[in-house]
Formats: sequence, C-alpha cells, structure tokens
Amino acid sequence: MFQIFRGNHRATQAEGDVPHGGRWRRVGIIVATLTLVSAYIFVILGNIRDLEQERNEFAELQARKILLSFDIHTTRLFDLADTYLRSVRHFVERDGAERLGEFVEKVTPPKSELYSATVTALDARGRVSFSTDAARPRGADLSDQQIFLHFQGATQDSILIGAANTSTVPDQQYFHVARPLFSSKMLAGVIVVDIHSSRIAAFYRDMTLGPNSSAAIFSLDRKLVARQPPPSAEAAPLGALQIWNESEAQAEGRFSKRSLLDGIERTFLYKRLTDYPLVVVVGFAHADVASGLDEVKRSEVIETTLFTVTALAFAMLVLALEGRNRRLAAAERASRATTELLERSNADLERFAYVASHDLKTPLRVITGYAQMLDRRYRDKLDEEANEYIAFLTAGTKRMYRLITDLLHYSRINSQAKPLQPVSAGRATDIAISNLKAVIEESGASVSVGPLPTIQADESQLSSLFQNLLGNAIKYRHPERKPEIRIEAVRLSGTLWRFAVKDNGIGIEPEHFERIFVIFQRLHSDSAYDGTGIGLALCQRIVTRLGGRIWVESRPGEGSTFFFTASDASGD
Repeated sequence: MFQIFRGNHRATQAEGDVPHGGRWRRVGIIVATLTLVSAYIFVILGNIRDLEQERNEFAELQARKILLSFDIHTTRLFDLADTYLRSVRHFVERDGAERLGEFVEKVTPPKSELYSATVTALDARGRVSFSTDAARPRGADLSDQQIFLHFQGATQDSILIGAANTSTVPDQQYFHVARPLFSSKMLAGVIVVDIHSSRIAAFYRDMTLGPNSSAAIFSLDRKLVARQPPPSAEAAPLGALQIWNESEAQAEGRFSKRSLLDGIERTFLYKRLTDYPLVVVVGFAHADVASGLDEVKRSEVIETTLFTVTALAFAMLVLALEGRNRRLAAAERASRATTELLERSNADLERFAYVASHDLKTPLRVITGYAQMLDRRYRDKLDEEANEYIAFLTAGTKRMYRLITDLLHYSRINSQAKPLQPVSAGRATDIAISNLKAVIEESGASVSVGPLPTIQADESQLSSLFQNLLGNAIKYRHPERKPEIRIEAVRLSGTLWRFAVKDNGIGIEPEHFERIFVIFQRLHSDSAYDGTGIGLALCQRIVTRLGGRIWVESRPGEGSTFFFTASDASGD
C-alpha cells in the first residue's frame, strides 16, 4: 500500500518539490520490478540449464545401453564369423583347397546377409589356391598382403581381424577375418572370409540417439574396422581420436571431442571387447541433444516476455499512481476540499495493490491468463505464427504437467516403493478394472479374467501394471470391432508364473517389439493417440522390480498379447 497523504509535511516545502520519501518509493518500485524480472529470468535460465543437463544425462544413459548392446551384438557376429571360418579351414585340412567350392555351395554361413560371398584360401607361399572372388584368380600372389604377412612365422592358431578397405562406397566396404592353416606345426596357408563393414553396425540405425550419432569398431592396432554411418574417408589413427591411451589403461570410458571423420561434436563412450582384440565406440551428437530444446526455449522466451511486460506495466501503473498521489498530497496542503478525492484515490490504490500483489504471487497464472486473453481477442487478428505460439504455450503447459507426473511416477518405482509381499493378482486386476470403468464402458470393451495366483509384489504397482496394459489394449483398439481383452496366468514352474494380457486390437509390427518398451518411444503421433511414451517403460520397470521380464507377441491387424513373469508368493 502506498501512503497518499501525510499530515506533517513542512509548510515551507514548495508545491512542485518531490518529497524524499516519494523519491525512494519510486526507486524502490523500479528496483523491486527489475529484481523480480531478473529473478524470473534467472529461474527460467536455470530451468533450461537443468533441462539441458537432464537431456545430456539421459542421452548418455541411452548411449551406455546401446554400447552394451553393441558389445554383445559385435561379439556374437564375430563368433558366427569365426565359426564359419573354422568350418572352412577344417574342410580344407580334410579334403584340400581344390574341393573348397563344394563346401561353399553346400554350406551357408550363419547370418549370411552380413558376409560377402568371398572365401579365399592361400597356400604357404601366399598364392591363391581357391577364391570365390573373380578378382583373386588361382595362383594370384598375395604374399605382400597383411592377411598373409600377419601369420609369417606363426606356430599357434590365432585370429586376424583386418582393417576396413579404402573404398568410400558403402556397399563395397569390407574387412577380413582370417585364421592360419598348419601342417606339421608349419604354416601351410591362410583361410580368409570377407565381412561387409557397412552392415556390421546396421542394427544401430534403429537406435534413438539422434540422426548424427555414430557407432564404430576399432582393432587394437589402431585401425578402423567398421563404422555406422560408413566413413567417407580413410580414418585417422585411433590415438588421434583421444581414446587409445585411455583404452589401454581401462577397458571402458568416455570423452567428448569433434570427430575427425565428419567434424561433428560428440560425446563418445567406448568399451574393449573381452573375447576379441577390438574396441567398440558409440557417440551421440551434442547438436542432437540441443535440437530438442528449441521449442522449449521458444516457449520460455514467450513466457518471459509476457511476464516482463506484465511486471513493467504494473510498475509503470504504480509509478503513475504514486505520482498522482504526490500531486493530490500537494493539493491537500492548498485546500482541504480535495480530501475526499485523496481518500478515494488511496482506497483505489490499496485495492489495486492487493489485487496486483496477489496475481504476481503466481506468475504462471498471469502468463496463462494473458495467453488465453490473446487467444480469445486476437486469434483472427494475428498471423498464423502468433496463433501457433499461443496454442503451443497453452498446450505445452498441460503436456509438461502430465509428462512430469508420469516421470515422477516412473522414477518412484524403486525409490518410494513398498516391500514386496504376497499380493492377490486377482485383486490388483479388479482395482485396475475399477479405475478404468468409465473408459471400458465408453469403448464397449469386454474384459474377461481367468484364475489368477498370489505373487510377490507391491499391490499398487501391480494394479498400475495391469491398468497400463488394459488401457493400451483399449486405446489401440481396432476401429472395426469392439475390444475383447483376456487376462490369464499359467504356472511355468513351482515358483514362477507367466501372465498374459491378450487383445484384438490393431497389433504391432515385429520390428517394434523391443522399441515399445524404451522410454519416450512412440509408434504413433500425438494427434492419432494421446500419450507420453512412458506407459510401457513403466510396465517394464515394475516387472523388473518383481524379478521377471515382459515381452509382446503380436500380428498387425489381429491383436497383441503382452506377457510378463512373476514369482509365486511361496517362492524364495
């Protein structure tokens, strides 16, 4: 509240003079307003920094998961390649290289789409004794090639994984996998199989680290073996990529650097394979992490602008009223006739200050109110971009609240969970059905529940699990038939149950079976099906806490069945 009339002013003060108290009030109003705006901007910038940090931490967590998968995937592929290589060598040792064509015609290598059709046998002098590659005719001299020189003087069996060739055409990039051929402990030749390096990391294309992410395999002699996306130029030595010395000291680690292959800034995570002399590397681009923040920053700019304009307008109005108060106070000294006017002004000012102060306690309410006012009054007067910003601001607030709620629920699965104890799965299902009663009735769905056991679980989490699976079955129902959902359980062993939630909905393509359980992964747009992409990730985390696993079987257009396992209440 601002004091309008003070009765002890000195009679000698000139009418136009500004009292010291008035000056300090004006300065205080300006300082308070600027402080409020600065504090709000500081909070907004802090929120953006926190969001950037969270996105970086999430991207690194995803990268670590992908690196682990890449490790397993690469080891498995080399195991398959080595098995085929050993089989070829065994045939040559038994029947001779001249009959190797019979073996190649009859035996298809495992995962053959990852291998070229090239199988080559070299004799003890490095001459080609057999090859399915027309560019390597019988008798061709390869004694100066690394695949032969590597085994010179060798007395023990070992595997050679050669560097990628120098081709810049993705489909023509390959590397060698070779083993020596011995006779009486003397080198009798070398068996070589070629592998498409452009396909070795093909699984990585479906990962979710962003369009500029990368995956690569290096040998321990600092040579590039394979990379996704394929390199467009010969790779620099591994030491130049700031990884070699560290990888010699420790089996895995991380670093951030601009890639020497394509100039993109990335954070790289690496891991040395246990069974092969290789290092696998996964990198996510800083630009991909930052790109998702553009809309958020735009929204924050709009919110900050609205808040700043509101605060400045309030300050200007208060200053104007304070100036009016000074003028009225000066007039009071000249004539008592203005007393009533001053009192009315004072009352108006008190009411204004109360309302304004109340509104400023919740800046988000001010922002939302102004956004709605702009939408109502100026929707047809502003351009499309302005209308889009207003709609984005309103919808974004609602979506952010829902997303934060889901994320808190997701994060509290372990941190605020109750101890596992015997829980009736039938009761948990009844709770889930009761919570979805309105949705079930609206969709005309029929839900049948078979006999369900008592398992070790947290009842609230178990009911949430069933509620998510039932909700998805109804949400993704087939447009031409009413939803039919069946819940049942089968005992797999004395201590393990397998639950099934079966529907007749739209189904899921097989290539998406694993992807749907990744947090924030959605197969449909927001306009088609509402959601945050956390539901099935939440289900997976609940089942993992139960000590089980969850998976899906589905045929597009016919429906899906979600399975998960859990321990019997009588189990350990």
